[in-house]
Amino acid sequence: MKIIVCILLLLNVNLAFAENKDYSSVVVISIDALHPDAISEESCPNIYNFIKKGRYSADAKSTTPPKTLISHVAMLTGLSPEKNGKVDNIWKKGEARVSKPTMLTTAKKAGYETALIYSKPKLGYLANDYTDKEIYSRDDAIEKATAILNPAEKQFIFLHISGLDFVGPESGWLSPEYMEEFNFIDEQLADFFNKISASPTYLMVITSDHAGHAKIHGSDHPDDFKRPLIVYSSVKALPEIPDSALLPDKFKTFIERLYLD
Repeated sequence: MKIIVCILLLLNVNLAFAENKDYSSVVVISIDALHPDAISEESCPNIYNFIKKGRYSADAKSTTPPKTLISHVAMLTGLSPEKNGKVDNIWKKGEARVSKPTMLTTAKKAGYETALIYSKPKLGYLANDYTDKEIYSRDDAIEKATAILNPAEKQFIFLHISGLDFVGPESGWLSPEYMEEFNFIDEQLADFFNKISASPTYLMVITSDHAGHAKIHGSDHPDDFKRPLIVYSSVKALPEIPDSALLPDKFKTFIERLYLD
């Protein structure tokens, strides 16, 4: 009798492992120009919930130079600017797009429906043949992401959110205006977070491309290179974030190991 019970327990463990091997939803959110020092339970209570339940580092780094497109291409390709070929910060519709495999490529090959939602036109560079949905929206990218999110489907969503990248240069990083904008972004994300909580299993990643100081970014000032990294799993406790994952060209491998291995 004991042997039968043990076998049944082992079968249940194996079945649970098989069911949880793939997350039903994988979401990577990049909040453009987010300085880690802006993050607190008061300034972003909805985002902070993932810090309390998951893993967090305020020590992630941007590329050299720390600029939006250069950093995002490194994060999504897992290659340094020198290796991925994108060493400038410009792209216009109609020009050649990314030629290296990205996080969207990996997700699509793993059976996920993929979506790239971005609020700066230049990030259209990151769309490729493995992008099922490409949506540009400067003012309501979060609402667009919430609309296409379907907890009943297997989805990989990359969401880029703008706002701080405009307020920072105008009013200063960590200024009252900057903090007000960040709080507004957090409030906007509440509906998206509520909806994804209905997913059977999901992995949430929240990060940024770079930060800034005073009213400046993209320079060699240490604050310009700062990025936060938040990782949360709805089904298991995650290990500490390794130092290697804090580098932009190691970000892709780190995330893919979390949801594919």
